[in-house]
Amino acid sequence: MLRYIIIRFIWIFIVLFTFLSILFITIRLVPEYPPTDKDQKEIYYEKLRADGYYYTEVIKDPAEVARIRRGQAEQCKKCFYKDETTQYRVYKPVPIATQYVRWVKNVLFHWNWGVSTRVMVNWGVFDLAKERLPHTMKLNLIALFVYMPIGFTFGIIAALKKDKMIDNAISLGVMIFISIPNFVLLLILILIFGYGFHWLPSQWPASDLKGAIQYTALVLPVLALSFGEIAYLTRLTRAELTEVLTSEFLLLARTKGLTRRQAVVRHALRNSLVPLVPSIIFSFVSLVSGSMVIERVYGIPGMGTLYFQALTLNNMDYNVILALSAFYTSISLFAILLVDLSYGLVDPRIRMGARK
Repeated sequence: MLRYIIIRFIWIFIVLFTFLSILFITIRLVPEYPPTDKDQKEIYYEKLRADGYYYTEVIKDPAEVARIRRGQAEQCKKCFYKDETTQYRVYKPVPIATQYVRWVKNVLFHWNWGVSTRVMVNWGVFDLAKERLPHTMKLNLIALFVYMPIGFTFGIIAALKKDKMIDNAISLGVMIFISIPNFVLLLILILIFGYGFHWLPSQWPASDLKGAIQYTALVLPVLALSFGEIAYLTRLTRAELTEVLTSEFLLLARTKGLTRRQAVVRHALRNSLVPLVPSIIFSFVSLVSGSMVIERVYGIPGMGTLYFQALTLNNMDYNVILALSAFYTSISLFAILLVDLSYGLVDPRIRMGARK
């Protein structure tokens, strides 16, 4: 098992490194969007020079300086005064291969992912992410602990009452909520409970507001995230438990004297958990990804909102995009590993990586 985990960790690193390398090179080939303020722009390019992505040249030729002052030199979109009358300092990029090597060194040895160019100019991208991460994780973890017990409960009830009125009612609810995107559901909830009854905040409150509003503001986005996952988990639990309830080994357990309740609790539920636990892990990953839209619609200052801000057309913040892509990709890759390991935890007969 340990050998299997180590190999999987190595493959996770290889896949993540390859993906981010392609993304980094692609970003370096597309148009730049540096800060618009002159002083902030100079600070930004000086930071790139310090990180090894740019080098500087000082232009002293009077004719070239005159062309720069008239705005006729294309290269001098990255020119700054060294002396206001006679000299300019020009920032020029080093070759992409050199930039790539220096980027790898900066990330691996200094955890330096660069600075933001648009969202929060010249802030370290992971300083931005650290501020936003608690909002995203709080939202998604609360949703996880809401939809898991409810989804399991509805699925078990539907399986035990198969083809009866309560099963049909639950199945109808599953069909409805699994078909509605969570952001559409959020808009409906905002219209009803935010603008209609004025029971709950219609958008995320400002950070300086304290008290109950910080908790009531979580209700609508958590519900919007949870309904679809409840429907998915209910349908999956019902299907798996129904199959186990009609299996031969459960019939044998009943013939040996176990009551229906004992057979369900001791055998049926445990066997139906084998495919359910991995599905819960995957559903949490999809929840984290899906919460990006929820955060944007509701104005939650989380990782998803930050990602959308960095992806704004003609306002791209490439360093933020790169860092957040690493975050979301890492979650997905480690979730796949957890899914594989969960099989062995739920069913001891399964041993991942065991030799024949």
